[in-house]
Amino acid sequence: MPMDWFIRARLKLRHLQLLAALDDHRNLARAAAALAMTQPAASKLIAEIESMVSTPLFERLPRGMEPNLFGEILIRRARSVLIELEGAARELAATRAGAAGQVSVGAVSGPASGPVVRAIERVRRTRPGMSISVQVETSGPLVARLLEGRLDFAVARIPPGIDASALEYREMADEEIGLFVRASHPMLSGPPPDLAALALQPWVLQPPGTLLRRRIEGLFRAAHLAPPREVLNTEGVMMSLSLIDRIDAVTALSRAAAEVFTRPGGRFRMLPAVPGAGRIAIDTFGLIRLAERPLSPAAEALYEAVEAELRPVAARGRS
Repeated sequence: MPMDWFIRARLKLRHLQLLAALDDHRNLARAAAALAMTQPAASKLIAEIESMVSTPLFERLPRGMEPNLFGEILIRRARSVLIELEGAARELAATRAGAAGQVSVGAVSGPASGPVVRAIERVRRTRPGMSISVQVETSGPLVARLLEGRLDFAVARIPPGIDASALEYREMADEEIGLFVRASHPMLSGPPPDLAALALQPWVLQPPGTLLRRRIEGLFRAAHLAPPREVLNTEGVMMSLSLIDRIDAVTALSRAAAEVFTRPGGRFRMLPAVPGAGRIAIDTFGLIRLAERPLSPAAEALYEAVEAELRPVAARGRS
């Protein structure tokens, strides 16, 4: 196919919208209704697209339509175009309203609560009208949103199984983990607990299979101990802290993320170093952006500010 096939074939925005609607509904009638068009008109548009690329894009099933490999490729690209156009509308509206640009960034909890917050403070001093959206999540959902074009960049890890060829990754630092309890927990009144004692405690942890959960379970297995059995599962920092505020349980959190809640006189305490466990950290995170998608001036400014805040963290980790 020539690189400008979409121009020669006169691909229209309506074609892209129908591809996205079919992906959402997997049924031609429902997709047509979502776009306020008749089913015959939608069927004609699909035939046009398949003619443009000279291959079927969907499997016609008794109860709907499923995209094949070619359809999935075109749907993914169609969604990227539509998301870019939606972003253009938001950026234009923000600029008309006097904002100094719009940025959407994602971050895992550790860098989100420290370097990203400080970078936002720095940028807003020079661009006070900038509109900034921050999503705090685990790396998997963040990288998926980045690939969809819903984030400008992310501070995260590249999850296993992700094709990183479309990404530009700049490694920065690992994420140090601390073990936290409420200030009235009985363990704080005695000697530092070892792993054998901690294995008997109730825990609040991220769900099985997550990076942090695997790291904590690995601590016990390395000491030839069974991981804790009494575990409440949650991914949220606030939910973890809310739970240990009410029960005598232990949670594992990024030290940077929990720092604001563990100041002197606060409701939570970090346990002292666990004998024999050493420093607890999880894999290196970095700055991730789409390799072929240039950042807007506002996103570039925040990206550079986050990178500047992360450099000292990376240097400490290497020393």
